[in-house]
Amino acid sequence: MKPMHRYALCGLSLRGIYQYALPLLGLNRAGGPNFDRHAELVGIVDPDNERVAEFYRQIGREIPCYAPQALRRMVRDTQAQTLIVAGPDGTHARQIVTGLDAGCEVITEKPMVIDCQQVRQVQAAEIRNGRKVRVAHNYRYAPLHRRIKRLIQSGRLGKIVSVEFTYNLDTWHGSSYFYRWNSDRNRSGGLSISKGCHHFDLINWWLGDMPAEVFAFGGLNYFGKDGALRPRDAQGQPLSPTEEKRRCPVFRRHYRGKFDPAGNTIGTGWDTRFNLPYDRQYPPEQRRYIYDDAIAIEDSYSAVVRYLSGTTMSYACNFCTPWEGYILGLNGTKARLEVVHRTDPDPTGKTNPAEDGGTITLYPLFGGKQVIKVNAAAGGHGGADFAIQHDLFGRQSAESRKLQLIADSEAGAQAVAVGEAVWRSVKTGRPINLARLLGRKA
Repeated sequence: MKPMHRYALCGLSLRGIYQYALPLLGLNRAGGPNFDRHAELVGIVDPDNERVAEFYRQIGREIPCYAPQALRRMVRDTQAQTLIVAGPDGTHARQIVTGLDAGCEVITEKPMVIDCQQVRQVQAAEIRNGRKVRVAHNYRYAPLHRRIKRLIQSGRLGKIVSVEFTYNLDTWHGSSYFYRWNSDRNRSGGLSISKGCHHFDLINWWLGDMPAEVFAFGGLNYFGKDGALRPRDAQGQPLSPTEEKRRCPVFRRHYRGKFDPAGNTIGTGWDTRFNLPYDRQYPPEQRRYIYDDAIAIEDSYSAVVRYLSGTTMSYACNFCTPWEGYILGLNGTKARLEVVHRTDPDPTGKTNPAEDGGTITLYPLFGGKQVIKVNAAAGGHGGADFAIQHDLFGRQSAESRKLQLIADSEAGAQAVAVGEAVWRSVKTGRPINLARLLGRKA
């Protein structure tokens, strides 16, 4: 009998629990795969003892738990073979490097790291240890996105000349980043990395190309101390924290009746199964909201990306819009592909109906259009989460190999590099060369 593969998890985040811990423990639900017949979760690293204890109580078992500074000892004690990194983005680099140096293979949530200096640290650790990092870029795995990749590979579009990609986050999802740790660039790299890495990896993967240069504009328009949505008194002065929430259009739309405006708790609503405490990460006595003075990241971006092949992308992302989803155009030498895809991320109270599957419209340069319907799949993120679990913990499928679905550290690096280049270009007003940003020969 083949021995069980030993995994350890860094970060008991919602992603860490639902995407990794539960399937490894055989506790996946809603038709999701379980891997406890050939894999086991042997250790957890997390600083929040209260959160970990409540998780153990609810699942009825305990797994050895260690503080983050004891990561190397955890690997030694548990003999973990693969380390899963799923904590806040700013913790990834140190944990990845420590895991590689301790002899582990590594699976990390995206973004792989939060800047290009950390990219260099991770890739150097891979080389010196002969170990590999896989990045969980699950967005590739959505059925709609796999179908687009197959169409590109088929040659029906010809050479892709330009890409148009606009992503909108609705008023619930977009605003949620601004009362969480993501609003601190030192912890997230900013939203052009924390969120944008999804988009940049997807486009890089579709094109099979390397981004070379980025120029961008952006700003903080809706949130922060001068945010357009911030309610004020008759003299234009800020309100008390409680009154600010009472009058805030985001709070009124998404949280009124669910959370006390006098308190500091606003939940994402995603954790409907465990409802674990977050008191260490978000102390209940600590005020935080979407108009805090300390917020200094952007909530709106427009960028142009040039690829090595000459293909260009025009990209826009806005974190406060009436609906969530994206508008895509791929212009090829043989055809144009279009997608308008809506999603509904809000578990606290649905605002717009989501499109379950997706529709691709293909326009040959000479001839009638073709409409291609793509069916929905079970599982989170449009079916991507269950599919990537099979690749990470099971056997890679033939389709996955053909489409090159598994993202390595170089794919992770390129997504981070575009994201960092976006915010640096916003700050400097200059184009950013990605090779130089990565410390490579331009």
